[in-house]
Amino acid sequence: MSIGNLFLIGFMAVVMEMVDSGLGMMYGTLLSPLLILMGYNPKLVVPSILISQAAGGVTGAIGHHMRGNADFGGWTKAMKISMAIIVPGLLACVAGVYCGKLVPVMWMKTYIGILVIVMGFLCLFPIYYTFSWKNMYIVGLLSGFNKAFSGGGFGPVTSTGKILGGVDPKVSISTTTLAEGPICMLGFILWWLLGGGLAWQFPATLCAGALIGGYLGPIITKKFKNMKMLRWVVGALAVISGIWLLVDLLLGLRMGQ
Repeated sequence: MSIGNLFLIGFMAVVMEMVDSGLGMMYGTLLSPLLILMGYNPKLVVPSILISQAAGGVTGAIGHHMRGNADFGGWTKAMKISMAIIVPGLLACVAGVYCGKLVPVMWMKTYIGILVIVMGFLCLFPIYYTFSWKNMYIVGLLSGFNKAFSGGGFGPVTSTGKILGGVDPKVSISTTTLAEGPICMLGFILWWLLGGGLAWQFPATLCAGALIGGYLGPIITKKFKNMKMLRWVVGALAVISGIWLLVDLLLGLRMGQ
């Protein structure tokens, strides 16, 4: 890989992780298909996305805590919500990797694309339900499965799912960023154990970009004062992410991929 290409993918990682840690979604959902469309092998892209998003998630979570978007300093409600996503998400991650080995890519993209669009519209035009830990566990299972199954769709499901349950948008985004770290790390390890190969300069560059973006993202969240506006931004990004996946699928079918 040339220095120019590495600089480009590093810059893309900064922008995508800044948006992801700032608004709760977009990194894997957009960066993965973009890199594949640029000609990079999916077997290189997927584990690189996972390990770099794990790095960005850790940086972003620290930033959210330092800027007061969520309190992770102990067994707080924000930490409890994060664990309600992480624990079932880790379990579902194992199932997602297994299913991902069996289901054709076309059906994976169709599934996650439709799901993300539905979640986005529900965030834009919410049907609120009463917050409960059981509902958070369900969100964790679904999002963890999605991440391992398709490489994307974690943020749109967790961010919109928690907002629909009445969680403050800033807390929802912050806890999503924190939960991404361990779930993406497990997904990377499982993928690696199943035989994924890496050219290490590629994931290293993505990790460097994601670390920078993870630092900048919480600043975006902090500056949002209008919570209704923030919910609309998150919902709109979810719809855009889902449409992107379906368009990418249709383009791939037309090209005979």
